[in-house]
Amino acid sequence: MKYIVTVQGRLIGNPQEARKIHDATVDKVSPVGRSMGSTAHTAYLNTRDPSGFLAIDEWNNLEAIQKLYGDPNTAAELGRMFDGMPEVTVWAESGWRAYRDKE
Repeated sequence: MKYIVTVQGRLIGNPQEARKIHDATVDKVSPVGRSMGSTAHTAYLNTRDPSGFLAIDEWNNLEAIQKLYGDPNTAAELGRMFDGMPEVTVWAESGWRAYRDKE
C-alpha cells in the first residue's frame, strides 16, 4: 500500500531563508527516510501567502512513517523552519481510480 504524509505550516522568516533550512533538513533526514520506505518529497508554497508551506512525502511503509515522524530529532529538525509545529497528517491510498502524468 502507498501512503502520503502532508506537512503543513507557516514558515519563519522569508521564503529564501526557509528554503535554506528546508534543504538542509531534507539533506539530513531524507537518507534515513529513504532507507525506511520514503519514495518522494515535494515542497509547495501557497500562491497567496508565500509563508504558507505544504510538503507531500510518499511512502510505502506505515510503521516507518510513525517511527520517523514520531522521533523527537525529526520533530526538532522540522520545527526549525516553522512558526510553531506544523500539522503532519498521514493518508493511505484509497484504491480509487487515479492518474499521474509523467513530467
